[in-house]
Amino acid sequence: MQLRALLLFALVGCADGAAAPSPAPRFQLSCDSADTSTHSALFCVRTDTRDGDVRVLELDRLPVTSGSARVAAAPAGSFQTVCDATSTPNKADFRCLRLDTRTGDVVTLRLSELPTWPAP
Repeated sequence: MQLRALLLFALVGCADGAAAPSPAPRFQLSCDSADTSTHSALFCVRTDTRDGDVRVLELDRLPVTSGSARVAAAPAGSFQTVCDATSTPNKADFRCLRLDTRTGDVVTLRLSELPTWPAP
């Protein structure tokens, strides 16, 4: 009887341990910079992978994270981060955005306030 119970327990455990693969992200984030010797700008778009709808992101109007960028836990593949640099002879800038592929929300990451890895 104990052997049967153990076998049943093992089979149930194996069935539960086989997680379904994460679905493909609903949204994709693409960014790149346009640089000249006197001006530089970062451009980003968010694409809905279900219907192809593309939205240009107004970077100056996005929420900015302060401190930790952690949000509620979600399945693997639920977040995407894109970073890019812009530079001219007089100024350089490096920005990162995080996309929540479940909601489509995009935030600007304030790099100076994020935790570092490995920790100091």
